[in-house]
This record gives sequence, C-alpha cells and structure tokens, in this order.
Amino acid sequence: MINTDLDIEAITERYRVDRRVRIDNFLEGNVANDVLECLAQQVTFERIFFYLGRFHVFSDEQLAKLSETERAAMEQGLLDQAAQGVGFDYRGLRMDEAHRAVAPQILQDLFGAMNSAEQLERIHRCSDIPVVSADGQFTRYDSGHFLTRHSDQVVQERRRIAYVLNLTPRWHPDWGGMLQFFEQNGVPRDAWEPRFNSLSLFDVSHIHSVTYVTPFAAGSRFALTGWYRD
Repeated sequence: MINTDLDIEAITERYRVDRRVRIDNFLEGNVANDVLECLAQQVTFERIFFYLGRFHVFSDEQLAKLSETERAAMEQGLLDQAAQGVGFDYRGLRMDEAHRAVAPQILQDLFGAMNSAEQLERIHRCSDIPVVSADGQFTRYDSGHFLTRHSDQVVQERRRIAYVLNLTPRWHPDWGGMLQFFEQNGVPRDAWEPRFNSLSLFDVSHIHSVTYVTPFAAGSRFALTGWYRD
C-alpha cells in the first residue's frame, strides 16, 4: 500500500535540515485514488471543533437538535475564538478503536499501513526517534473550516512526529487549506499546499496552522492526519 520505492536516505537528509519533509507519491498505484473515492462517497464525517474551552464531536443528528439560537451562538463563538487565535472547526472520521472497527476496509488498511513495522522503522530512520505507534483521523475541510496557529507538543500524549497524508487532487492555493508554518515568534514562514498523494512529516515543535478555507473553494480538502508517538 505504501510505495516501496521511496528513497529513505534522501528523505532523511531533507528531514534533518529542518525536522520536516514532504514526500511525494507516498502511496503506490491507484491507492490514493481509491481512498479518495471512499472518503468522498462512503464516509459520514462528524463535525469536530473547539468551543468554550472544550473539544467537541457532533454528528449531523446532534447538530440538528440545536435550536436556532444555540446554533447561532455557537457559530459566532467559534469565529470570536478564531479571531483571538484559538480553535478549529472541520469534519473528521477518528480512527480510534470503535470507529476503526466500522470504517470501510480500505481506510482500515491504510491506517494499518501507517502503523506497520515497516513504516514505523521508516519514521525512526528519518527522524532518529524510536516511534512505536500512530494515531489518526481522516479529515475533510470545506468552506469556512480552519485550524488556528499552534504546536502539537503534548508531553503526556508522547507525540513526536506529526503527519498529514494529502488526498485531494487539483486543489488551488487560492482556496486556502494550506499547511502554514511559523517562526517561534509567530512570524509566518512558508506554506505547503495539500499536494495529492504527498505525506508531510514534521516535528511537533513546529508552529503551524491550516489556513481558512474560502467560500469559493470548489471542493473538499481530504487528508489523513495524526501523530507518531514514542
């Protein structure tokens, strides 16, 4: 499932320059296309967002039960938080044990490949960190979705290397949805577009965001994201 022709030595050399690297043609054959088709046609995503100091996961059924007043207050609250550099709002399919068990087989297989002994060894070689597992979620960013500036360092969760496997073809950079990196003082650095079938790896100390997806984005931004842990 993962391309066995990847040049690990070259990838390692690039990663160690700045503890981040983007790997093109990560999945072999038509795997990326098959996963994309599954995500676009077979998956019901939940809404995942940060609101009033808490992480929330709502199904469409739960969202429908909110009153118009509650919904309006929540939507405005999300924007108010984002204006202060806090929060996120997107759609996701978490690959925890319960959700993974009922996910389409191709998604289970891909997540399994990201946790395979071979892939863990590739990450170890690349980063010099002996990672032992990966968690993850399939994400869908549509118009209005965002992830504000942050780092992924959470010591008690043993996160070491963040990953983003991009699964969206023909994404235009004017639509937003960029993986934006920042200096430690908050000054913007560079941004990586969600290039189809590319894997982005970066040390969790890197400050980053996913930029706001514009109202004129002509499609959804799909990815598999998560962290490798030691």
